[in-house]
Amino acid sequence: MTTPGLGPATPSTGKRQLTRDRMLDTALQLFSEHGYLGVRVEDIATRSGVSRATFYKHFSEREQILAELFERLLGTASEEPPDSGPVAQQVVAAVEGAVARMLEQEQLARFVYSLPVRHSALLRPGVRATPYVFEQVTRLLEQGARTGEIRTDVPVPLLARHVLATLETAMRDWAEGAVDEPLSRVGLMLALSLDGVVAH
Repeated sequence: MTTPGLGPATPSTGKRQLTRDRMLDTALQLFSEHGYLGVRVEDIATRSGVSRATFYKHFSEREQILAELFERLLGTASEEPPDSGPVAQQVVAAVEGAVARMLEQEQLARFVYSLPVRHSALLRPGVRATPYVFEQVTRLLEQGARTGEIRTDVPVPLLARHVLATLETAMRDWAEGAVDEPLSRVGLMLALSLDGVVAH
């Protein structure tokens, strides 16, 4: 087996990754059961079947686990939205696609969106500047500004923040039990949000 950019994977590399993944999965389970503040490094290590020293070989602090869980939820590239159709329609497809992928990891999505922190605070320097869906929406809005589909009197980064705040608000409403189905919520909120983004 070859790890991209690292050459052939060694048995110790595979075992190390399995241990790391086990600790991440265990941390998520504990955070879901007891809340983030109710879980200590010792709890994660004990439930994972490793020593505290082993925990610190993989993670410098508990917050690093939180950051990696966030990256697991939102940090990977995905299928591009259709290249045809109005930019606003492509933005909706990108955001709804991200929501659908998050729902495949329901426990993780509920945990992340129930945290009382801004998600930008969870991004680790040097790993990814922004989650992929954020980059995707910004790129689409830049394209729309160039073609005249998107208003140009407001900077694209601000428009992107407006659209992505819609995603986060819809997901938080779902995580807090205000709505049962986040896809319909995000669709409704995007329709309201995009009315202020599209050029008239």
